[in-house]
Amino acid sequence: MMFGVFAAKTQNYVQYNHYIANQGLLNPAYNGTRDVISGIMVHRNQFLLAKGAPMNEAVNIHGPVEGTDLGVGVWIANDNVGLTNTFDFFGAASYKFAVDRKQFVSLGLQLGVSSFIINGDDAVVADYGDEIFTGKTSKVNFNVGFGAYYFGDNYFGGFSIPKFFSNELKKDDLDGGEYRNVFSGKNIHSYLYGGYVFEWGDVKVKPTLLARFIYGAPVMFDITSNVLVMEKLWLGLSYRTPSDLVFLTEYIIDRRFTVRYSFDYGLSDVNQISKYGSHEISLQFDFTFGKRPGMRSIRYF
Repeated sequence: MMFGVFAAKTQNYVQYNHYIANQGLLNPAYNGTRDVISGIMVHRNQFLLAKGAPMNEAVNIHGPVEGTDLGVGVWIANDNVGLTNTFDFFGAASYKFAVDRKQFVSLGLQLGVSSFIINGDDAVVADYGDEIFTGKTSKVNFNVGFGAYYFGDNYFGGFSIPKFFSNELKKDDLDGGEYRNVFSGKNIHSYLYGGYVFEWGDVKVKPTLLARFIYGAPVMFDITSNVLVMEKLWLGLSYRTPSDLVFLTEYIIDRRFTVRYSFDYGLSDVNQISKYGSHEISLQFDFTFGKRPGMRSIRYF
């Protein structure tokens, strides 16, 4: 311990179970690819009743620019983890071009600001008066993200880097330390995902896969399959490496509204700390300014 120095890299961005429904939060290129004004509100409570556990809320609204191949969107997210709180406000723009009549590629860029707060007064420390854990530190930083999205009638794929900059604690002999906005390839989180919808008898099946990459950490996968019954109810099961099972449900109320719920059950020792699992609920809405509200064509992603 005296002579060894180790660096640990881990996932520090919020993760959503219904990531296919939340693609506007994950990938700026998705904004505007639906043929309506679309939005989603999501709340996630991770490790229920565990002190300092992550709690997240987010809103995303996006739509196409009529008469053009452009799409625009905006999203707001609030992320609480332990002593820290991150509030994001981003605007996104995308450009879609056709590969052929049924296949499209969209490229997107997002710009925004992130407010990062750490409340050191709530920390339990061995040495009273530790300067790192004294008072409240607050920073507002600029950020930028990029994404690409490919889709057809019943398949899709995407790649994104939602944020290029991250907060790091920079040591300083004069003031003890300061959180700064830095660009570091080692801190970049990138996502690669895709899915396919096919018919199996009287039901539709939607297998999807998402991979998260960060330097120095194992690649994390979400392997998911959802089944649509009665054209109204999606039921799904997901495995998130290294040791999480996720149960997913989705109910299509009508052409305008869809409600989703999911439950995480940990298979590792973390489950001993939080026996009540993690819960996520969201509401999606689709509308137009025309006579017929909701989606003009059927979309399962």
